[in-house]
Amino acid sequence: MTERHVVVYCDGCGDIYSDDDGESICFDSVHQAVSYINARSARVGWRYDGDRVLCVHCVAAIWCPHGHHFPDAWQTTVWPLGTTTRSRTCKVCGIREMEIHP
Repeated sequence: MTERHVVVYCDGCGDIYSDDDGESICFDSVHQAVSYINARSARVGWRYDGDRVLCVHCVAAIWCPHGHHFPDAWQTTVWPLGTTTRSRTCKVCGIREMEIHP
């Protein structure tokens, strides 16, 4: 008996699509993999354009080939354990820049 699984790789850089813990995700079919990525693309940044699958970094490189367009203002977040971060999002590609402050 043979089992087949589909694992998704970025067509731009070869990075593997993984869960929040860094483990690759195995799908039962190409259709299931494409549906999964399309349903979560806004949250995770991966995109399927009908031909290629691209990771968040390759999408950003295509949309912002000459550098990102970050606003001057940062958004500050204070986390429950006292750590403070500040972040801002590129106005063109949506990639986030984040700094951790002690």
